[in-house]
Amino acid sequence: MSESHDREIIGGHLLVIGGAEDKYNERRILKKFLELAGGEEAEILIVPVASDFPEFAADVYTQAFRNLGVSNPRVLRATSRQDVAQADAEKLLEGVTGIFMTGGDQMRLVSVLGGTKVAEKMRKMVRDSDVVMAGTSAGAAAMSTSMIVRGEATSHPHKNAVKLSPGLGFLKNIIIDQHFTERGRISRLITAVSYNPYNLGIGIDENTAIILNGKGVLEVFGQGSTTIVDGSGITFNEIAEVHDSEAFSVCGVQFHVLRDGLVYNYLERHPIQPPVEFLLPDLG
Repeated sequence: MSESHDREIIGGHLLVIGGAEDKYNERRILKKFLELAGGEEAEILIVPVASDFPEFAADVYTQAFRNLGVSNPRVLRATSRQDVAQADAEKLLEGVTGIFMTGGDQMRLVSVLGGTKVAEKMRKMVRDSDVVMAGTSAGAAAMSTSMIVRGEATSHPHKNAVKLSPGLGFLKNIIIDQHFTERGRISRLITAVSYNPYNLGIGIDENTAIILNGKGVLEVFGQGSTTIVDGSGITFNEIAEVHDSEAFSVCGVQFHVLRDGLVYNYLERHPIQPPVEFLLPDLG
């Protein structure tokens, strides 16, 4: 595998959800997750440790997946790092084809799960098998090597608009932000990218997901849009020169806003032109 492929993503399929996905009605995103994970034959592990109420989160997703035909979803039942450390990682993950990390607090998720045998086994499975790794809201943010843990929805980018922390590392050099349009998070994502323009910023709306594979393809799926902030062409960046509470100037940032069905090449950093029939209305 080439260096360029190895540096962005581990594994075959990642499903990254902007939060507040439909769990009760059409459930397009949850259905897509199960489809990728093997349909009704899928073996699902729910990881609810990011939640303030992990038992409640586990129950919500267990019921949602049962309603979609998965008879017995597994759950990582843990409220502390000690619980995760005592879990039998091999038994918990044996035969699993889909892992789903719920929302909550991404710092809680990483501080409880990161560096454990369960996390190590998950990384190995994602890297070496066809398991589908999904995360919503906090579970999405934590997929990055460098994750956003908090930040203000400001009217303009400024130096302390965002705080970054190490994540779980399923996505390398890609920073995920969630609830994106709904919570006005464009400024904090620009700030996060400006700290290191080598990183690609991806903001995902609610009830919207991106599906990534190891070959550079990112597809948008769901009700809202995905905003991509590419800083690789930045020509001027003064974030290092201003005080923490000050706004800063940055020039040459490239933006893409993609809706359902559109595709982006995250290795070469450009959208892939959809076919003409996708753009034209059906007049028949």
